[in-house]
Amino acid sequence: MTSEADDAFARQLQELRREYLADSSKRMAELRELGARLARGDSTALADCRQAFHRLAGSGGSYGFPHVSARSREGEQLVQRLASAGSSLKPDDISAINACIAGVAGAFSQAIEGFRATDGDRTADA
Repeated sequence: MTSEADDAFARQLQELRREYLADSSKRMAELRELGARLARGDSTALADCRQAFHRLAGSGGSYGFPHVSARSREGEQLVQRLASAGSSLKPDDISAINACIAGVAGAFSQAIEGFRATDGDRTADA
């Protein structure tokens, strides 16, 4: 690859990363709504929550945001353990899930701040 092609690829990748972070508020709104559904006793929310954490664990790493991926993986593993236990969720379980959601939000905030430092403050807030 030529230097010009490398530069074009780097610009495209940077734009994809910017778009991913700009959409983080939507992703966090989804997770927060899932936390609220769990608190209301919605029986389908646990599976939906595991799936949402799973998607973020994969996409965070794919876009180069390992902290988003790690925090999401922690949430996914917690939800998987709770689902495998087969018992109804206790308030402490819901609090633990919400703590994982807050961890993902913090990881997105950290990713946005780091990205802004190299991208000239053009990234939306989480």
